[in-house]
Amino acid sequence: MPLIKGSNKQRSICDNQGRKTRLHGMIVLVLFAGVIFMNHRQVLVGLEHPNTTQLLEVNKSEKCLSLATEKNPATNREQPDPTDKRKCLIQTQRSPYMDIVCKSVLGFPRFGSCGGKSCSSPKPYAPVERNYGNDWPPTGFTMIGNERLENFRSAIEEVNRNKIPGAIVEMGVWRGGAMIMAAAAQKEFKESGGTMDRHLFLFDAFEEIPKTSYGKHHDFLFNSQQDIVDAFESFGLNDSNVHYKKGLFEHTVQELRTDALLTQIAVYRIDGNFYDSYQDALYYGYEKVPVGGIVIFDDVMSHHSVMRTWKDFKEDQGLTEDLNQIDQHSAWFRKETKIRVEMTKMKPPQDINSAK
Repeated sequence: MPLIKGSNKQRSICDNQGRKTRLHGMIVLVLFAGVIFMNHRQVLVGLEHPNTTQLLEVNKSEKCLSLATEKNPATNREQPDPTDKRKCLIQTQRSPYMDIVCKSVLGFPRFGSCGGKSCSSPKPYAPVERNYGNDWPPTGFTMIGNERLENFRSAIEEVNRNKIPGAIVEMGVWRGGAMIMAAAAQKEFKESGGTMDRHLFLFDAFEEIPKTSYGKHHDFLFNSQQDIVDAFESFGLNDSNVHYKKGLFEHTVQELRTDALLTQIAVYRIDGNFYDSYQDALYYGYEKVPVGGIVIFDDVMSHHSVMRTWKDFKEDQGLTEDLNQIDQHSAWFRKETKIRVEMTKMKPPQDINSAK
């Protein structure tokens, strides 16, 4: 029966089945490409069984992640000194397990880059675009690109290395790829003898944002919570320490204070696009980050409203920390001083929270 003639229920069933088919097909393609990649290197790694052999020995590198210094992050980069505690995040070599997970969530080059309505016309793969998160990966689970993914991985490794307590939290997750990597990193850490247990929290509106809000790209950009659960399960990472918080930030940030498992946040990654979204995340979550914890803003360098949120929050709360630019979109910093957030300084809704 043609879809247009079906009932709303039939359309919903067809739509859900279609989304599941696309998700499973995407994962099959990712794993198939991963097998080819790993066979080429003559290494056998199962996604559910991290390679924990001598992990601590592999991770002795003292090279810092590079930082962007100008608008073109590919040609204007700074190499911090390992002794610079404000700018340096130590970058370690990825284990074979983490390498295949990272390549999977980023999207393999053989499948190109998105073009056309809802990624209907793939374009040739452009490595620089993918590295800095400037394209849409047809089979990937994250759009943040390799530089930001490595920043997130290095942040997780640092808080584990330094025994900084707290959860790993991402506000705004799309298909969940960055947190899939985080779950894999934590699993590898534990299976290599690490002693710190961490909870992972994924905050997102998921299907509470209607498909129509995504315009002509809705089929590609829209994700339900179940889509992300399915993705975690396909990687063998949907464990009891992974938690999903569905709803607009203004409704769910209260749980940053009320959830008994969220007493502290070791790595706090925010991808909210709007002034209000970042303000909600900072006012309700920043106090939970201990000194030595890492805060990452996904779009602070490219979204004027997000930068305004950061500048307002920094001034109003008397912060001393400065941003370290990752690429043309993102930045991070290490928390230096414990503060008590003054909630009275919170601004009235500026954009998304007032658009009702």
